Formats: sequence, structure tokens, C-alpha cells
Amino acid sequence: MNWQSATNSHARPVAGHTALPQSEPGGGRRLEVAGIVVVVAALLALVGWLVWPSPPGALVLHSGTTDHIVTVTVASHRMGETSIDLVVTDRAGKPVPRAVIRVQAIEPRMGYSDPPTTSTELGAGRYRAADVSFMMTGPWNLQVSIAAGGGTDQLSLPLWIGG
Repeated sequence: MNWQSATNSHARPVAGHTALPQSEPGGGRRLEVAGIVVVVAALLALVGWLVWPSPPGALVLHSGTTDHIVTVTVASHRMGETSIDLVVTDRAGKPVPRAVIRVQAIEPRMGYSDPPTTSTELGAGRYRAADVSFMMTGPWNLQVSIAAGGGTDQLSLPLWIGG
């Protein structure tokens, strides 16, 4: 067999040997590179999924006055509008019904704020102030006014609003 017949695509396979299809030079290398690219892309997607920031959970703040214990739950402590739930009890832990509760978010550095939001009673000392606006990121103060039992208590709760 001469060198021409060995490289001829019409040559017959030798007994006991399987003829391999002829491919372009470097074809196997391209397949390897494509496989590596797919694996690297999958790893990057996995890492991105693991480190992608998830929405924050609710922020729970506890405070009180001489007459009341207050638990404030901020649904989202991100910039924008959010609802704020309040649980108001007396110092003995008994729910305070029929109170008028106003919540105002104030940005202390720039003085940004909307008018106070009057909460609605949900029952058993639970109240909700809907659509409280946080116009920018940074430090904020929640001013809470509790009018119940012939008197009014005021408290201020600091919190940080993210982006």
C-alpha cells in the first residue's frame, strides 16, 4: 500500500480495523473548548444565583413608652412605599383597642417626609399603616403617635433604608 492509497478517502478498511470518519483538523479541540465553555457558564450561573441579593425580609422593631409596649414590623426596608404593622399593648401586655395611631417616616439629614399616615385597626391591638413612603436610602426615623385612653404617647424608631 502506498501513501496515496492510505490517504485516499475511497480506500477500503484493513481487516480487523474500523475506519474512522475523516474530520477537519482541530475538530476534537473545538469540542473540548465548547464543553469547557458550557461548564464555566453553568458554574457562573450557579454562583450568580447563590450570591444574587434576595429581597429582605420584614424588619421588626421593639419600643415602648411609659404606658405602651409597641412592636413595629416594616414590610420592606427598601426605598419606596411599604406597609407598617404595629402591635400596641399596655405595660401588662393587654392589647390596646380603638387607638388612633399615626406613623410618619422622616429622613433626618434632608428633612424629607410625607404627612403622617393614620393606621387602620386590624383587631386585638394590631394596626396597619399602609403606603408609608421612604424616598431615598439612608437613615430614617419612624415617628409613631399613639392616642389612646385620654392621652397621647410619642416614640421615635430609627431604621436604615436600603436600595
